[in-house]
Amino acid sequence: MVRGWVVALAVLNVVRAMTLPVTPGEAWNYDRFVAPPWREAFEHFDLNNHVLNTLLIRISTARFHLTELSLRLPSLLGGLLYLWVAYRIATRRFAPGTVAIAVLGLLTLNPMVLDGMSEARGYGMALALLLWALELMLESAETFSLRKFNLAAVCLGLSVSAALAFAAPASAMAAVFLGWGRGWVYPKGQGRVFVLLSFLSAFMLLAIPIDHTAAGAFMAGATSLRQSLNEISEISLGTSLKVVWGAVRIGFGLLAAGSLVAGVRMWRRTTGGLIVLTSATLSLTLVILLAANRWVHSRFPEGGAVYLVPLCTLVFTSILLKWKHKAAQVVLYAASFGLMALYLNALGFGTYAAGKQFAGGRVIAKKLRAEIGMRPARIGVSEAAEPVFNYYRTRLRQGNWERIERRPPTGRYDYYVLAGTDRTLVEERHLHVLYKDVGLTLAQ
Repeated sequence: MVRGWVVALAVLNVVRAMTLPVTPGEAWNYDRFVAPPWREAFEHFDLNNHVLNTLLIRISTARFHLTELSLRLPSLLGGLLYLWVAYRIATRRFAPGTVAIAVLGLLTLNPMVLDGMSEARGYGMALALLLWALELMLESAETFSLRKFNLAAVCLGLSVSAALAFAAPASAMAAVFLGWGRGWVYPKGQGRVFVLLSFLSAFMLLAIPIDHTAAGAFMAGATSLRQSLNEISEISLGTSLKVVWGAVRIGFGLLAAGSLVAGVRMWRRTTGGLIVLTSATLSLTLVILLAANRWVHSRFPEGGAVYLVPLCTLVFTSILLKWKHKAAQVVLYAASFGLMALYLNALGFGTYAAGKQFAGGRVIAKKLRAEIGMRPARIGVSEAAEPVFNYYRTRLRQGNWERIERRPPTGRYDYYVLAGTDRTLVEERHLHVLYKDVGLTLAQ
């Protein structure tokens, strides 16, 4: 049954990758960092450029012509890696049967995680590499394998190159593992090799892009940890009720406190590696994020905070099941299957969470193609939707459309695609509405 679950999710990911409309983040990354020539793409960098994923997208869209599937192929492969490692952790670190199913469900059904397994962003790939590093660390501690020890270091570095937001948990996990395993997991001097391998794995891919970082690029994100947790709650549970957000923050605070206690209590033991690594990593990650915000004035991650989902899942389940009592399993089943039901209810089968506002973009682009034909056309698009329509301009091979500039659509155009407050232009200019949905209006 567990393997069938993994296969079903893999098929679902492929279907979603082939059919769901492009999100603003996917379109922005393609238009700014994939479509331009190499030299132009490296001339600037922002946090939306998930470098490892971007490089792989360049390869896949060059090898196969641009489609949603070729755009998302690297993320799909990252999703398969994530499913594989989630399966290994659930079946190797927990009791077989219902417990393993509960853990696997919590690790894979969260909407943020499931979106990451196919959406053309670097989060799913980074998540897979982070969990592979965790699993390799545990295996190297059990078998004293130097090869797995070194592979874990490489995975940590690559997870950061896949999404820079993972620098905090990757650094925390490396520090915890090297501190916990010192003197018995790895020989003297090998810790420096671990750090060097991790650094080089990230540095080789990030050095040039970060050297061309635009001013203020690292100031994007949530202004507080509270805001970051609220966003995770809204996407994961499908509600913006403040009472739910408050409950999640309280639960997270209790779990963070519990993880600190568990990490300290288990620190000197050579068993219980999963509890030590996940609990201490979660605690240290929060310290890094809070310290960076306090002294460097960096922002908290938003979508990049997806790593909190598997970390909290593994901390909660491993600590709970350490208490070998039937009541622990009852609590696990109630919490896990309840959460899984909420996850499935919140999951958008027709769109990614990040693309709900502009889910009608593909429909509008095809309507424009049918309306315009081969005639030259100028299209005014609201700034927020500009990357989406430049992507579809390329995707549908509509070179007769003038390239859409990122500016308010207040000029004179043949067609208008309006979002938000720009929709008032319909009445102000007496435009004829050709199509309208909750997020976008097509007018002429």
